[in-house]
Amino acid sequence: MSANDLIRSESELCKIADALSEDARRSNTLVVSRHLNVAGEYVYFKDGKNLHSDFKVSSLNKELPEGIYTSTTEGDISADNAHLIQVARDLEPQRFRFRHKGVPLPTSHDVFFENMPSNIDCFDDELREFTKDHPNTYTQRQFYVVQQVIVNSEGGVAIQSVPFFEIRYGHGFEPIPTNRSITAVCNTDADVAKMQSLIKFLPDPTPDKRIKNAKSFSQAFHQLTAVSGLKYGSLEEAGIELAGLYDVVVLSGVPAHEVFGHQFEEPVRFIEFGESGTFKLGQSIENKDIIIRDDPHMTLSGLRVRGFTHFDSYGRPRQTREHIKNGRVVGFLGSEYADLENLAGFMNIRNDVFVGNASQYIDSVFPQPRMSCTVLTGKAEEVDLEGKILLVSHEGHTDSSDKTYNVSAKECYVVKNGEPKRVVPLKVTGGINQALANIVLINDLSYNTGFCSKGDPINYPSGRAQVPVSQFANSQIWQGQQVYSLPISDRHLRILQNEK
Repeated sequence: MSANDLIRSESELCKIADALSEDARRSNTLVVSRHLNVAGEYVYFKDGKNLHSDFKVSSLNKELPEGIYTSTTEGDISADNAHLIQVARDLEPQRFRFRHKGVPLPTSHDVFFENMPSNIDCFDDELREFTKDHPNTYTQRQFYVVQQVIVNSEGGVAIQSVPFFEIRYGHGFEPIPTNRSITAVCNTDADVAKMQSLIKFLPDPTPDKRIKNAKSFSQAFHQLTAVSGLKYGSLEEAGIELAGLYDVVVLSGVPAHEVFGHQFEEPVRFIEFGESGTFKLGQSIENKDIIIRDDPHMTLSGLRVRGFTHFDSYGRPRQTREHIKNGRVVGFLGSEYADLENLAGFMNIRNDVFVGNASQYIDSVFPQPRMSCTVLTGKAEEVDLEGKILLVSHEGHTDSSDKTYNVSAKECYVVKNGEPKRVVPLKVTGGINQALANIVLINDLSYNTGFCSKGDPINYPSGRAQVPVSQFANSQIWQGQQVYSLPISDRHLRILQNEK
């Protein structure tokens, strides 16, 4: 069976929508019913060989605003078996106590069915050949289609089928791996060919931008491999003096997403006594040079980014939302539920108007406000990287109780004589507002893609939910932050530095 056989046609999606709508209309209360089908193929390349695999994940869930949520990943739903699978879906209801905002459900009928390209294997030979001459590296090509059906008891129907294309690169092992990923919507052969143009947005630690300026994936990945070996076992070895605080150059947008972006997602759960949001509507930000927004319609070289969607988990058109502009907090991401009584004190939101930003993915976890593509931009400047600490971070988290953050980076460098020299993994910590106030943007742009995990609002805080996200950001200097080396054993250091 090929990947194309796992992807539903427009007529099949419409028949499923009819079956879900019929069930929703029989209810005597409001109902939102959803079906998600993600299907595609990936090819993994290593040592000049490849592994090909098709995959498919389907889920079905139903939500009653009066406090019942059901879901299942059983079976492969179709118009013929929809009744049976809906019964399976409803066997184990989960109870929730969220306050509904009372915003009427959409009643429009929208279908967005996008074509699929035919040349998805056009980079396969290049990616395979690259791994022949580069030991301990892998490349991967993935093509998948995200198909969603959302209906409600008010007659609203939203259907979409959106194809995504992804290229991945990885080198080395823990504790100092090197990874890059590029993902975009591709619904034509021309779109797939344009994927190479996104190389110029790869996080690049070389001051002369030899990775961004590469003309092919193999050239870019070769340059990444060449600089990825560990050179220094500590910052002191790299000539960085011990200090209380450091300036670090962050070459990716992931920390901005993790540390700042999540703070703009309204909580759907009840707000505990004494809780307070990190940012409040109208709050003055001690940094007028930056703009932060969530933009699911962001395009790079004419390609839509990962996190793109025509509508949210309730069938509402997904909109761009500004968060910080002109030195102030101007907006948040919201959905159908909020503790409006306590939201005023939590985020200074009294007349809540934020809806249309709910997300969920293949795990069918209860939808909640989530970022799609975090954008960090604004006034930028040229910066000499000589002697600077550079981080390419893919992770981070915050502590809501004291508004602090922790960003870890396994890929770190110190620039010496115009060359990036890799150092041990580093951890950067500090206060969220303090970090934001002291960020300086650099005239250099990056695009990062991946998944983001967050607590399931029904099973909070134990359950986790993942959604696809991306970040488009200027590189940033985080001034005056605490920096610590993450531990590596002496044996690891000897091996990584090729010591006898």
